[in-house]
Amino acid sequence: MRAFLSAMGRTKADYRLAHLILLLHISSMCGLVWYLGVEPYYRTGKFYLQLSFMAMLVYVMCYMLWTVVRFLIERREQPTAALIKHMRDVLVRDDRYAHALHSMAIFIGMITVFATIKSTIPAINPFSWDPVFIEIDRAIFGGVDPYILTSALFGNAYAIIVINFFYNLWLILVACALVWAAWTSNHFLRLRFMFSALLGWLVAGNILAITFSSVGPCFVEPLTGDNTYAPLMQLLEHVNLETQMVWALTAQKGLWVAYTSEIGAISGISAMPSLHVVFAVTIACVTWGMGRLRRWAGTGFAVIIGIGSVQLGWHYACDGIVGVALALLFWKVSGYLASWSLDHSSPVLKPA
Repeated sequence: MRAFLSAMGRTKADYRLAHLILLLHISSMCGLVWYLGVEPYYRTGKFYLQLSFMAMLVYVMCYMLWTVVRFLIERREQPTAALIKHMRDVLVRDDRYAHALHSMAIFIGMITVFATIKSTIPAINPFSWDPVFIEIDRAIFGGVDPYILTSALFGNAYAIIVINFFYNLWLILVACALVWAAWTSNHFLRLRFMFSALLGWLVAGNILAITFSSVGPCFVEPLTGDNTYAPLMQLLEHVNLETQMVWALTAQKGLWVAYTSEIGAISGISAMPSLHVVFAVTIACVTWGMGRLRRWAGTGFAVIIGIGSVQLGWHYACDGIVGVALALLFWKVSGYLASWSLDHSSPVLKPA
């Protein structure tokens, strides 16, 4: 226990600012709902809390399995003993487990607050910005609704299925990115990703989402009667009728049921800005310095998410454009915050 507390104490200096941002997020959102007399929707936050723990457990199990397989391939004697020694070395070396615990505590706390507040947005500020964003999209694209342009290129069943697959993969990749960031040996990159994520949840996911409260193309007709995106939703329904593989429609229907009946763990409707785009671009920024293959994989994923946000009816084009700008801004600012927060008196780990 003394060694554990000592390691947590040695590493706490790097996370002072991150903990401060987390406390700012909690206090500001709690203050807001208290001032407005709103009852927060806790079920979504609890769901993401459970998901975070599950992602961490899956990551650890996969890492251990990969290590065992590697040891067996190398024909090491006593692979179980070798695994125990390896895990002990990985966890203790340079206080990695202490850094991971600080990081996961911050990530899990922020995700829980973000998800709870996102599900409470309609009670805080009723949806009203959709007509404005529809007109902004038309102004950007010369009077044409952007889904018409994306449908001209990606409106066939094969493209929609591929885009839908990667769009659904987003949650898994973001969860993996958070766990990876907590355990990576690149200390500076961990802090930079952490600050980008914190700014994304606080500024984009809660503050701006509350300010510009909107539902997005898939919900604008049932909520307001505006049928601008009816042709796109009909196209998606047609493809799903043929293939049963447009999973976005299932998710959208689930969110609508949760919104209208206030039941279910998966809840929370918000269009501006697109958090899918914010975090996809953030992941692209992380992979940019990791070699050509990962760089283009990260960039390609961000591009697919940007296109999918429009083609699958989740977001207006301006939601994604603002999301790209915010992600790049957060990544730039996080570089300064990470450098300032880093305890330069302690050893800084190099990339593995």
